[in-house]
Amino acid sequence: MNQKTHKRALLAALAASTIFGFSFMFSKMALDVAAPTVLLAFRFSASFVVMTLLIGVNALIGKLRGKPLFAFSLRGKPIGSLVLLGIAQPTLYFIFESYGILYTSSAVAGTIIAVVPVMCILVDVLILREGVRLRQVLCALLCVGGVLLVDLGGEVKISWLGMLFLVLTVACDVTYYALSHKAGKQFRPLEVTYVMFTVGMVVFVPAALIQNIGDLGGAFLPAIHSSAFWAAVIFLGVLSSLVAYSLLNYTNAHVSVSEASIFSNVTTVVSVLAGVILLKEPFGLWQVLGVAIILVCVYWANQTTKQ
Repeated sequence: MNQKTHKRALLAALAASTIFGFSFMFSKMALDVAAPTVLLAFRFSASFVVMTLLIGVNALIGKLRGKPLFAFSLRGKPIGSLVLLGIAQPTLYFIFESYGILYTSSAVAGTIIAVVPVMCILVDVLILREGVRLRQVLCALLCVGGVLLVDLGGEVKISWLGMLFLVLTVACDVTYYALSHKAGKQFRPLEVTYVMFTVGMVVFVPAALIQNIGDLGGAFLPAIHSSAFWAAVIFLGVLSSLVAYSLLNYTNAHVSVSEASIFSNVTTVVSVLAGVILLKEPFGLWQVLGVAIILVCVYWANQTTKQ
């Protein structure tokens, strides 16, 4: 892989993590008027509809001018591996994360999930047999400390059940990085993303209907009539799902799992800064130090690839 492709992959990871950072704020907006399953049903349906329209228009252009705008084809490819990927992320990931936060606290959840890059290093070394440098290991560990400092002062609520769900959340995220990395050898980023969120839609639309079967109007109408909810759905369904995951799947196809996953800590930085700037949330000295540690470590970790 040439240096230019590698830099593009890292920039794609940075862009994806930045988008993910704003998703927490938009999720809060939507959850003020809708249950989590309702939000996820709308989010993944929006992703599916937009991607299907995009793929359909692309195919039509291909027929009219003899060449489509971009390549997309699932024919003859092992889609089963992508279905497994879609089950891990977003399906099980969102379920486990929701219950993990429910039974612990966002501060605890954020710190535990920050362990993902550390676990991805183990996957690189033990399973994928890819080289990892000591600097990457140190940066991944320091980022956990940085996230802990950012979350310092938040509510500390711990339960065994909550910790179990968070461990499963980490396992799903690590599985996603590994499977996406392998899928990059056979599939294009949009192909991976399309199957992922089709699986999410197939799971969460029935889940939302079944959960609210006794009061569908009460569950769906407030959301449908809320402009804030639709703004959140557009951001989460199009930018945070379609765009961000396509970028991240592109990254996973071109760099190692450990390199890609270290950028997940940038999401914490962006979410904190978005809260401070847009929602006027407090920002103390420990948070400043934590943000600085994360940014320095993410930058330093990726210096290891420069020859």
